[in-house]
Amino acid sequence: MKYKFLVSILTLSCSLGLAACHQNNQQQNSSKHQARSDQHVQKSAEINLEKSITLDPNKMIKHLQALQNIATQNKGNRAVGTSGDQASAQYIISQAKLFDYPVQIQPFKSNSHIVGQNILVKIPGQNEDSSIIIGAHYDSVKTGPGINDNASGVALLLELMNQLHLAKIKPKQTIYLAFWDAGEAGKAGSKAYVDQLSPQQLKTIRAYINVNMVGTKNPIMLLANSDVNQAALKKEEKVLDSKQDQKEIKDMDRLLTDEVSDLPPNPKDLALKNSLREFMKSQNSDLVDDMSSLTDSDAASFLGKVPVTSMSLFHQQSNGAVERAVCDHKACDRLDQVDPKSLTVAGGALLHLIQNTDQ
Repeated sequence: MKYKFLVSILTLSCSLGLAACHQNNQQQNSSKHQARSDQHVQKSAEINLEKSITLDPNKMIKHLQALQNIATQNKGNRAVGTSGDQASAQYIISQAKLFDYPVQIQPFKSNSHIVGQNILVKIPGQNEDSSIIIGAHYDSVKTGPGINDNASGVALLLELMNQLHLAKIKPKQTIYLAFWDAGEAGKAGSKAYVDQLSPQQLKTIRAYINVNMVGTKNPIMLLANSDVNQAALKKEEKVLDSKQDQKEIKDMDRLLTDEVSDLPPNPKDLALKNSLREFMKSQNSDLVDDMSSLTDSDAASFLGKVPVTSMSLFHQQSNGAVERAVCDHKACDRLDQVDPKSLTVAGGALLHLIQNTDQ
């Protein structure tokens, strides 16, 4: 499915003050400044992100409360194109402004008349020609506030932004925090973004990490299977067929699944998957291989184009069966359904992925 979109960029910049100096000391001061800058960059390159910062679940909970309040004030949801969706976007932008990070706004319109806006926050790295994109959709379904799905992913990205700023860490690779609109409507936002990237721009992306439903209680981590085979696709089709009460979403997701079936996996997908597996095993967390973490998320938009992995926490029943979170896509998908322990594990997993990709 192809999408048409319009792109406009809003850049938030900060003013730089230059201290006056005497002309006879200018060259000396410049040399000292360069030496300090080189020293800082060297130290930044040696930082172990996992050991340097911790993503605080309590701060994530505050973001979730704010987004739940937005849903409550806007007919109980934050669906694409609604006032709740627009208020959620403004909340995300306001958080980025606190840290003076550059922000890009990308309006888009799909050929199915879905109108929305993506928000990309740039965390400049030492290497401006190489990047990691970490994405989470910020809209909800019309039937609920979408606090776990996927305000939890949004909260995780906002807390990462906060901690990188507080620690004054400049990562080796430039990091883009991508807040996708219309994730619940055929992944239209992430698809619009990827469609406007040139082949050369795609080559600069070291990895795309998708973050979805990371507050689930009794969680089990779905690991993206990089081997997209026909047996796995048939399994995914059965999942799509079960969405009888969500025909529009089902049809759009099926189109993405059809596209995925024709794409070869990126050879580096497996390295990302193994890195995520390594961390989750260190936390004694349950794991399951399931391609739906790719095809049923915004990761599908990037699949086959750049290295991709996806962090999704599903619910594990007492009998061992795996399902989406209990209140997923329902009015009860509220803050009381989010487990802070799951947010903590997801935060650690994200830092581990960044650290292993940022080499």
